[in-house]
Parts: sequence; C-alpha cells; structure tokens
Amino acid sequence: MEWWYHLPLIVSCVWVFVLGLGVGSFLNVLIVRLPFEKSIIWPGSRCGHCLRPIRLLDNLPIIGYLRLRGRCRFCQATFSSRYLWVELGTGLAFLALFGIEIVTQGYGGALGLTPWQDVPGLRNGSGALGAFPPVSAWIYFFYHATLLSLLIASAVIDAEHRIIPLPITYTGTLIGLIGSTLLPWPWPSDPSVLQAIPAGFPWTLPEAGASIPTGATLWPFAGPPPDWAPAGSWKLGLLNGLIGAAAGMFVGRSIKFLFEVGLGRPALGLGDADLLMMAGAFLGWQPAVLALPVGSLVTLPIILPLMAWAKLRGRGSGNELPFGPGIAAGVVVVWLGWPLFGELTRILFDPVMVGLIAFIMGGGMLVAGLIIGKPSEPTSPSERKPQQEAASSA
Repeated sequence: MEWWYHLPLIVSCVWVFVLGLGVGSFLNVLIVRLPFEKSIIWPGSRCGHCLRPIRLLDNLPIIGYLRLRGRCRFCQATFSSRYLWVELGTGLAFLALFGIEIVTQGYGGALGLTPWQDVPGLRNGSGALGAFPPVSAWIYFFYHATLLSLLIASAVIDAEHRIIPLPITYTGTLIGLIGSTLLPWPWPSDPSVLQAIPAGFPWTLPEAGASIPTGATLWPFAGPPPDWAPAGSWKLGLLNGLIGAAAGMFVGRSIKFLFEVGLGRPALGLGDADLLMMAGAFLGWQPAVLALPVGSLVTLPIILPLMAWAKLRGRGSGNELPFGPGIAAGVVVVWLGWPLFGELTRILFDPVMVGLIAFIMGGGMLVAGLIIGKPSEPTSPSERKPQQEAASSA
C-alpha cells in the first residue's frame, strides 16, 4: 500500500494535536482568570508582572513559551511552567481521544486495530485509509473533546485553588444537555442496531450486554428505552441528559451530606457535585454515579503519598484534599473504559437493585463518617479534668 493512502489519517491526527494545543492555550486563560472572577475575553493576554500585552507570536502554544524560555520579553518575569504543560497535555489528550474513539473505529480494520467501544455508526462511515473521517465522526469527537477540555480546566483549577468555578460546570452542563438532545443515543448509529436485542428483553441479563452499543451518550437512562421515548428520539436524548445531570448532582450532594453528618465538618465541595452533574449531562447517569468511587481508587494512591511527602518537607498546605482531579480522572476512566464498566454494571438497569445499592452505600458512608469523626474519649484523669472544669464553668 502506497504511503499516501495514510495521508488523510496523518493530516487528521496532526490537525487534532494542533487543535488541542490551541484549546490548551485557552484553558490556561480559564485557569488563570476564573478563580478570581475575571473576564476571559478582555483584556488580551499580558504579563502578570509588568502588564504589557504579549505579542501574537509569543503567544503561540508551546512555541511561544520555548522561544521566550518561560520569561516575559519585556520585564523578564518568569512564567509558570503550567502554561506549557497544560497546552502539551491537552494536545496529547485530544490526540489520544481521537485515536481511541475515531481511528480504531473508522480505520481499525485497515490498520489491524480492534475497536475499543462498540459504535457501529462510526465503523460504517469511514473504513478507507484514503478518506478523511466523515462529518458524523468529527461531531462525535468534538462533543467528547469539549467534555475533556472542561474536565482538564476543572481539575487544574481545583488542584491549585480548591474551587471549581460555576461558569465551567454550569456552561458545561448546558452544552451537555443540548448535545444529548441533538445527538440522542445510540447516535451516530442507527436505532436499527437494537434489533439484535429481542423486544422487551431484560438488559440486566448477560445475553444483552454485548448487543448494547454506545453512542455520544454511553447508554440510555433505561433499558430497553420506553415506548414514549424510543431510541434515537430527542425525547430520549433530553431525558438522558436531564437524568444524568440530576443523578450526578444527587450523588455528589448526598455524599457531601453523609460525610459532613459523620465528620461534623465540611467534606466534599459543591463544585465537585457540579462536576458530576456536568459529566452526567454529557454521558448519562451511569458514568456520573461511578465516576467518584472509580476516581478515588485511581487517584488516592497517587495524591496521598504526594501530600505526605510535601508535608514532611514543610510544604503542605493543610489536610484539605481536592476531589476535582479525582472526579475528572474517574469520569475519563469510566467513559473510555465503558466496555468493561458497562458489562460489570448492567445491574444498574434494574431499579430495585439500584435502590438497594444506594441504601447500602449511603448507610456505609454515614457509618464510616461517624466512626472517623467520633472524638476520642479521655483515658487518664488529667485528660478528664480540663473537660470537667470547662463543663462546670459553663
């Protein structure tokens, strides 16, 4: 096969990477300004020390930072290396997302790759190496790349400032709801792909798992979808986004309430609940429910040793732990690993089991909070005496 057969694929990958660098540059604006409630439109990019505008060529992603060696052209003030890493990381993240979702689907057969997710609509439209991905594939990618960008911005801001700005989560939730309505499950596949599942067949059974495709939103809110909101309809899409957003908000706020009752102090922030709400609007309610526990398992083994090391070196800033990066990581892991998580959690299509699981997990978190937050009893008379004196004086 001639090399130029691969040219459309190469051009697409390069363009996606460059697009990611540009989006990463914009995310840096959000990261710097939103925590202080500044406008992201005006004024233009400028040095934070001398306030002089940054030239257009100096503002190019990656290139501008490297050619200036991370310093202002005028006052030589040092720029944070975060600008470089956010741009590069976003570019690589876009390229990885394009490879996982589009390349393995559209070009998988020709390249000997196995599609990771089951999206028949993408495989039917772009199977030739000598062709660019179809419009539907680009819409699919842009929709998910938008969510990925918002997750990156939220994670970095929460890691630095312990907040997740409302303009990110609320705007993202609105975009997710619009996208879910316009791209209803199983889009980009035709609803006829569901003919592989017998009508009325319980989707909780193992026989149905391999036949449930994913779409822009991973799965519908109920399986099989009700007759009044059939697959591919805007009603199903809108309900899927609304129920996903509500489920993410409910899970986040419920965990916050249960832990605060037990610990007697603030625990999970409302911004974390809003982040789950945004993810649910984009992807559906199942990933929103799974993101927090999965994210905790993924990030805690990394974050806790780093916090301990920083505290030993005298650089710790308290015991407050940012949950935003963990939630963002959990959303991405569940979303891209949905073939595995979906197979393990088909039970979430059973309302009775969902209620039972929620009751057990909620009770467990409340008990855990009470145990962790319970004050220790004084063990010696000297420890009891101050408490008795304080009680008598009161």
